[in-house]
Amino acid sequence: MSRSLKFFLIVVSPLAAAGLACLGAAGLIGSHVDANGVLREPFALIAGGSLLMVASAVAAAACLLWKGLAACCARKRSRYG
Repeated sequence: MSRSLKFFLIVVSPLAAAGLACLGAAGLIGSHVDANGVLREPFALIAGGSLLMVASAVAAAACLLWKGLAACCARKRSRYG
């Protein structure tokens, strides 16, 4: 298994799964207004899930960029070396 695929499976997949779990839990919990008229909503789950999804997207983009740069450098090395 390639190194970039291992990184993807070890880092990106759990981040995305945790983000989806947070957003799903926020959807299941829902929001309501209590007897005093105060809105009760799981803002921490929404923000945390969104942050985890963005982090997984950034890590995936970095992984793909690194793999592309490595392939580009390998082609240059084989051409000139």
